[in-house]
Amino acid sequence: MKDGLELLYKLQQFDDRQTETDIRISEIPKTIESLEKDRDSKADIVSKSKEKFEDNLKAREKFEKDILLLKEKISKYKEQLNKSTTNKEYQGFITEIKYEENKILEIEEKIIEEMLKSDEVMEEVRKSESEFMIISEDYNKRIKDLDQNLLYYKEKLTEEQNSKAELRKTVPDDLLKIYDKLIKNREGKAISFVETNFCGICNVKIRPQRLSELISTTNIFICENCGRILYKELKEEEQKEKV
Repeated sequence: MKDGLELLYKLQQFDDRQTETDIRISEIPKTIESLEKDRDSKADIVSKSKEKFEDNLKAREKFEKDILLLKEKISKYKEQLNKSTTNKEYQGFITEIKYEENKILEIEEKIIEEMLKSDEVMEEVRKSESEFMIISEDYNKRIKDLDQNLLYYKEKLTEEQNSKAELRKTVPDDLLKIYDKLIKNREGKAISFVETNFCGICNVKIRPQRLSELISTTNIFICENCGRILYKELKEEEQKEKV
């Protein structure tokens, strides 16, 4: 029976590793998704700087259109100027033409300001693109590493499942039924490893008599508190005493 108990303990170790691997396999895709979202959110530094450049370009285009409209008005005033019949009309058109020409000068100054800004914004775009490239490369490397880890854990899980299946074939049927029932009803923990004189799972102290029997007999004992099978690995001196 003791040999069967050791097999159950090995089986529990397989199940523990499988649980840990399952958790890793389920968590890695979530981590990758989070990294991808975080990486893509960093692209805002590029899009925002490009938006500023587009706004600058639109502002210059608007000013240039305004100048064209003003030049058209000036052209019409000049036509009317040539057709004026009185000095008052003539001076009036002259005044309007000068007024519109001054407005053109003001707008041209604004265009120059926007052109100077565009140089700054374009430099900002280049810097943001370079910055995002560095950030993106770092994220992509981390994502690639996680993809490789995911593949590794999936392969590891397959190997563990195959090994566990082989081990299960060596466990007596009656013990296997007890083990499977406990695994189902005790949150995946059927075996409690006893290192000192406490249950390794619920940490309740084992009665001295029960502990002595656990060491000296081949019987299977259940923790009186958590209901799991107690397993104590005999140390070399304990084995000698038993002999």
